[in-house]
Amino acid sequence: MIDSRQIAVSIFGPIDWETEVSGFCRCPGEAQHTGPTGKKDCRVFLDGAPSCWCFHSHCGPAVAEANRRLRRELGAAPWELRLPSGQVLRSGDVLQAGGLVVPREVVKARAKAEGREAGEQLLLESLRAAAERFRPELFDFFRWPMGQILEDSPLLVAERDADDQFRTWLKLWPACSTVWIGDVYSSGKPEHRTHFRPISEWYQIGPVMGNYTCGSSFKPGSCRRSNENLNGHRFLVIESDSLTRDEVGAVFAYLRRRLHYDLHCIIDTAGKSLHAWFDAPRNKVFENRLKAGLQVFGCDPKVFTYSQPVRVPGAWRDGKLQRLIWLRE
Repeated sequence: MIDSRQIAVSIFGPIDWETEVSGFCRCPGEAQHTGPTGKKDCRVFLDGAPSCWCFHSHCGPAVAEANRRLRRELGAAPWELRLPSGQVLRSGDVLQAGGLVVPREVVKARAKAEGREAGEQLLLESLRAAAERFRPELFDFFRWPMGQILEDSPLLVAERDADDQFRTWLKLWPACSTVWIGDVYSSGKPEHRTHFRPISEWYQIGPVMGNYTCGSSFKPGSCRRSNENLNGHRFLVIESDSLTRDEVGAVFAYLRRRLHYDLHCIIDTAGKSLHAWFDAPRNKVFENRLKAGLQVFGCDPKVFTYSQPVRVPGAWRDGKLQRLIWLRE
C-alpha cells in the first residue's frame, strides 16, 4: 500500500498535521496571493475526495492543478491510516469532525439512494467534512460585521424611506419578471393571483401587499407559490437563524470574495437575521455543492428553495422597517 501522508508532503512540502488526515501546508499558488498569507490559510485533506483548499482566491489555478495531482497519485493504489481511536481509515472513507468514519460503501449506498454518481456523492461528503474543519477560521478570515456592511455598501440605502427601499429593490429584477409579494399564506387559491404581478405593476402599487417575496420570478398567471411555477430569473438567498448578524456576514463575504458569487443586496429583516441575495449557481451540481458547505456553516436550508418566502424590503415588521443595508451599484 502507498503512504498517503508522504505523497501529500511530496506535493505540498512540509505539512503541519492537525489530524491524521488533515493539516496546514504552504499554498501551491502562494505567489499569487494579493493579501497577507497566514499559517492556517491553506489546508490539505486526504480523506474522501483528497483536496487542498486555500482561503485566498487568486491562487485557484495552482491549487486546482495540485488537487489533480494529489487525487491522481492517491488514487493509484489503495491506502490505509490507523487513527488514534483505533479505527482504520481507507482510501475513499470520509472522516467527520466528530471522529466518525463514514465508510466508502456507505457513501456509495447514499449515492444510489439519492440518484447521484458515486464520485459526486463522495465530493459532497468531503465538502461537508472540510467545511466543519475550516468553519472556525472562516469567521475570522472573512469577518464582515453588520457595521462594516453598512459602511461598505456601494450605494447608501439604509436610511431611505419604505417606498424608496421597495422600488430600489425592484430594480434588481429584469423588467419582464413576474414577482410574488404577500404574506406566507397568500398562495394557492385563484384570488391569490393578485400577489403575482409584473415588476411594472409593483412599481405602481408599492409595498402594501405583504411582508414577503421569493428569490425567483414566477410564470405569468400563477396563483400558487411553488417550484413548479418558477420561471426566469433566480436569486439564491442566504440567511441563518443560528448565526449572529456579525457572524453571518463572514459567510456572505466568503461567497463574494472567495467563491466570486455576485452579491446584489443584503436585507435587514427587522428581526435577528440578515438576508443576502446572490446570483443563483449556474447548474444543479454547483448548487448542491454550495449548499452542502453552507449548511455546515449554519445557514438555513429552507431558504435554498426558490419558492420559499423571504423578507421584502420596504415592508414593516412589528413597527420596524425591513430595509436594504447593502446594495450593488
